[in-house]
Amino acid sequence: MPHSPAFIPSSKRLHFSPVTPADFAELLAVYNSNPDYMECAFGKRAVTVQEIEADHLENLALEDSYSMALRESASGKIIGITQFILCNPRDKQPWLGLIMLHSDCQGKGYAKEFLDCLIQWYREHGYTSLHLAVLAKNSKVVPFYEKYGFTAYEEREHERLGRVICMAYAF
Repeated sequence: MPHSPAFIPSSKRLHFSPVTPADFAELLAVYNSNPDYMECAFGKRAVTVQEIEADHLENLALEDSYSMALRESASGKIIGITQFILCNPRDKQPWLGLIMLHSDCQGKGYAKEFLDCLIQWYREHGYTSLHLAVLAKNSKVVPFYEKYGFTAYEEREHERLGRVICMAYAF
């Protein structure tokens, strides 16, 4: 990512750092604490470190993409992962690919805190909207994004993941 702007290092309760191979073992607990999502995204309720590495590399294969560990500032423990991109090759829009928190950390405002930082960072770099897609099989997260201000604008079929709900947030 040599020409991509650096992402902010932290928020009030979170520290953001690029995912490295040293993080994969700790991220395994995050991924596997979400068996329903693993079923939707990977077709099984638990994944391996090798599958986390492959997911990470697939994301970073896209130009101007980010794969960031979300750490609690107080403990330094990885509690989540996020993946986002400046310009999706399909539609030339900025996209949020993933926010995944350890199940023990959900419902505590961490996802909103991260989204606040992400949207402010995009604004500071001249962007005017953020897009994302929710797996239809995981539509229970749609109300979270709607409450934040995202609106659905399209449903389409993804070759590997099935039906997805595309949403956008205009700044």
